[in-house]
Amino acid sequence: MTNPYTEMQVNPFEDAIVREPRDVSFSVNGLNDAPLNRVLTKFAALDRGELPRSSPVKPDRAQLVVSPDRGYGKSHLLGRLFTALGRKATKVYLRPFQDPYKAWQSILLLTLQELDRPDDETRESPSQLSSLAVGTLAHIVADFAQNGDPEITAAVPALRRLASGTLPATETPGRLAWLGALFAGNGPINRLAGLLKQRHIDLHGHEKAWLKVLVACAFDEADGERRRAALKWLRAEPLELEEIEQLRLDQADNDGRGDASPQEINALSFRRLQGLCQLASYYRPFVFCFDQTECYASDPMLIKALGNCIEQLYAELRNHLTVVTANQRNWVDDIKPHLEPAHRDRFSQEIALEGINKAGARELIEARLKGCGMPAKGVAGFFADNWLDDLFSTLVELGVRALLMRAEDRFRTLARPDAAPPPPQTLDDLYQVELNGIRSQKALQAYNQDCLMWFAKDVGQAMAGVKVGRTSGRRYFSFEWRWPDRSVYFAFEGGDHWRRWKAIADEAIALATPPSRSQGERRILAYVFRTPDLARVPRPSWAVAKATMDQAGSHGFRIVELTIDQVCELHAARELYSNALQGNIAFSGSATLAWLQTRFAPFLSDIAAAGVPIQVRSVDAGGPAAKEPPKAGQANASSDGLDGDSLRRVLDIVREQRIVDISVVLDQLGRAELRDPLLRSVEAHPNLKAHPGPKTIFLQWRITA
Repeated sequence: MTNPYTEMQVNPFEDAIVREPRDVSFSVNGLNDAPLNRVLTKFAALDRGELPRSSPVKPDRAQLVVSPDRGYGKSHLLGRLFTALGRKATKVYLRPFQDPYKAWQSILLLTLQELDRPDDETRESPSQLSSLAVGTLAHIVADFAQNGDPEITAAVPALRRLASGTLPATETPGRLAWLGALFAGNGPINRLAGLLKQRHIDLHGHEKAWLKVLVACAFDEADGERRRAALKWLRAEPLELEEIEQLRLDQADNDGRGDASPQEINALSFRRLQGLCQLASYYRPFVFCFDQTECYASDPMLIKALGNCIEQLYAELRNHLTVVTANQRNWVDDIKPHLEPAHRDRFSQEIALEGINKAGARELIEARLKGCGMPAKGVAGFFADNWLDDLFSTLVELGVRALLMRAEDRFRTLARPDAAPPPPQTLDDLYQVELNGIRSQKALQAYNQDCLMWFAKDVGQAMAGVKVGRTSGRRYFSFEWRWPDRSVYFAFEGGDHWRRWKAIADEAIALATPPSRSQGERRILAYVFRTPDLARVPRPSWAVAKATMDQAGSHGFRIVELTIDQVCELHAARELYSNALQGNIAFSGSATLAWLQTRFAPFLSDIAAAGVPIQVRSVDAGGPAAKEPPKAGQANASSDGLDGDSLRRVLDIVREQRIVDISVVLDQLGRAELRDPLLRSVEAHPNLKAHPGPKTIFLQWRITA
């Protein structure tokens, strides 16, 4: 008789860490229902009555979810929260920011990246931002019916249903086209902007600008130039003249100055977020979830900035709920003591997570086994010899991750009873799992200034003789690697406005110019990292800025264009370190950081010596910088999924085998370079799931209701 455990290619219990709340698809009946319901009850206060609401709703305190120890399901609870809220809320998952002076810029960027994702992670679904824009505009037009316009009065019921997403699919395209045509000129926007104040929404004189930006987000193609300009405006970036014209904005609405200080950028980012939250009166409330808070513990300035953010969210933003997760010891010992007393009061009483009991353990184990196609006899055999009873003989409950680790060992023993225990997972194994996880989700590959800052600050400190720290008195180059004879500076900029880049280049020149001869000559390098999803800079039309950037290039200024593989590697490194700090892996934060520093030592050395073995683009006239910036979505050719025939072949293969190595599927497709398009299709299909492992990625067939 064949061994059903041996036949399975993956151990169903290896995946014990939630990397992304939207991945949560199963929860044990009753487990942590009380903490979840407490948070949902607080959200319900924001969601009373029909939309649109008469005025923005003041939020409650930040809901503090505390885990007694690692592995009790903080991120899993956020996933359940996201599922329970569904389309009632705009959900924003916030990994830790790294720059205390630009925390709001980081939060805004992550918010807009989340908004640009679809509601239900399928390609057919519009982005949350498009839905927000359509819902807001439809309600505002419906409000206009009180002025007696007969055409709009007749359309009010359909507009309200369009805004709520309940309009029949057959009617939606026609109504969207009608609504889009209504906003073709400035006249309707000028008339409708005044209606915002009737619902006590104050956009600081930029009401018309907000409506024009929403129009672009609602009706333009995802790769449209006007929509890209709208996203730049929402990100608090300065706009080029042609982008102002595309959006039909007044010059005064272009309030993101090219030479703005970090404080000014941060303040404008907060106002943009404030505007989005106010407009949620027309659509649906926001839920901001601060996770992985252990990463703040090593820097009191970051903890203070977190407290300031929680204070401002409570005092100045509306229509939102904030959730903060933490491990008990980390919260009590590392974070809470460094918060201002007034900021501590902005957190709720601790909402404690629970462990899993024996009945819940059986339910979870059965679900994992059945989800991987284990037959009924195999499921029953897993519990033979009173294994579960013995496990709970002296315990009432157990952390979920601890249970999964015991189940992982049990499965391995059943699969190969005579095999010697496997060696413990190495940091290289764990890193490869994270790397494959990042590769399998496009959303995790987007530009992230916090990851780049973390790399420069934490990984960079490994080099011999270096002093790593924040700079003072600099607008853009906020981190420095310093040796007695040289310095390497880092700026973090995701925008593409000529004035901002001229200012960055001017600062690079100033860094390389010693204030006095007595200080002697120091070698200076100044880097800005760019990722494939960002527009190329400089543009051919940047005459003045390009001349300054060329001059800066002769003084050590470099634009470093990371490949998509390098982006995945850096993001995986940060996730691995975060898991260590949270206690999710059997290695300490210091040991994990030391391993990462060794792994990236050649990369660090090449940057420090200006011999970066990647695409370092100088700003001379003949280089690749002369190309036009790519359209959004074109920077990485792997952003699209498979064509229809290829996807059908994949579905047939995975449906038949239930779990299959991605390399087998690629062999069947006949093209190894289809890996990333295949992963994009898996990410978008409800019946497919990617399981990252240390050596490969397995694709699983999922039966959906």
